[in-house]
Amino acid sequence: MDRRDEELRDAINDRLTQAKVDARSLSVEVEAGSITVTGSVPSEEHRRKLAGVLAGAVNVDCRVDVIPVAASDSLDGRGRSPLTGTSADSQHESRHQRDKR
Repeated sequence: MDRRDEELRDAINDRLTQAKVDARSLSVEVEAGSITVTGSVPSEEHRRKLAGVLAGAVNVDCRVDVIPVAASDSLDGRGRSPLTGTSADSQHESRHQRDKR
């Protein structure tokens, strides 16, 4: 990747941040001015924002899926288990509370 490609990639990443696109699962590659974006975003809204960021760019290959991410319901960001409905810590605590009965 040459300097112009790096600058273009950095500019796209900056615009994604400004547009508040959740880009944690995105890969932005630029080679000879051609832009390839792959990965996933958590909602159709984020995909629309991504399209807005890429609008006007030439030679864009955008292969991005929408894969919803479960909302975190705890302040520490650990969230709840999709299987048990509890966080690992509270499940551990609950098990110990049951053992004391």
